[in-house]
Amino acid sequence: MARNPEINSLLSLLDDEDESIAVNAMAELLNREAELGEALAELQESSHPLLRRRSHQLQAAITLRRRRREFIRKLQAPRVDLIDGLIDVHLQWYDNDSRPELESLWSDFRQEAARCPLHTLEELAYFMRKSGFTAQPETTLRPENYCIGPILENHTGSAALLAAIAGAITPAPFRMVRVMGDFALYDGEGRLLVPAHDWQLCPAPGIGLCEFWDPRMLLRYASLTLFSCAVNSDSFRYVLTIAQALSGTTGDETLDYLPYPYCPADEEPESDGTEESGKNPGR
Repeated sequence: MARNPEINSLLSLLDDEDESIAVNAMAELLNREAELGEALAELQESSHPLLRRRSHQLQAAITLRRRRREFIRKLQAPRVDLIDGLIDVHLQWYDNDSRPELESLWSDFRQEAARCPLHTLEELAYFMRKSGFTAQPETTLRPENYCIGPILENHTGSAALLAAIAGAITPAPFRMVRVMGDFALYDGEGRLLVPAHDWQLCPAPGIGLCEFWDPRMLLRYASLTLFSCAVNSDSFRYVLTIAQALSGTTGDETLDYLPYPYCPADEEPESDGTEESGKNPGR
């Protein structure tokens, strides 16, 4: 199928020596992603290094956009696969990582867990302790604590994610809860397994004090925490991309509802000369 002549013209600009011309062409091509077809795959085989590099950059940007759109669709779906969603959350922060590698990491861990009996809270607590999983305080300063890759590799992470991961490896219908600030697994018979207290088992308080969490709530919590991590570290790029992942938008308008400096400040109205000297007019 023949491509739109305008698309061909824009693609030809990817090889321009003027960086600003190429960047503007890439921005326009991003807005017309659906019209590109196999063009970028073809250009990535070009003998021109500059053209190859920019086509790879454009493909990477498109892949990230698609990943963000897919994530918001999953959050809006009637059912959410927890581990698939946690991999999506990881890729919002470590965006150069590979999904197949993360899936393989989870598969290896799942196989290891399958060799142990995990039908009761006691068995689950024993396995997680023996495996060396240690909960860290909830914080917006350690993004790795909310990404499944580092958690599985280092055996340390947010108590919320450790509770979710533990719940995902047991066949028992334990439910994730938050009780008085602590995340835990609830067995439905009045007992809790609390990762933050070295996987301690304890009696659950009244059911009215238990806030039950589903996978969608956990994924939003992890993503919003990563968003706060980005703000704390002044990582403008991740503020933008995670906001897009959570809102489902792709353009700069995503930032319209954020405060300065992530959204441009309103311009001061021009003075008509009536204000008193030395005083600033109200905004």
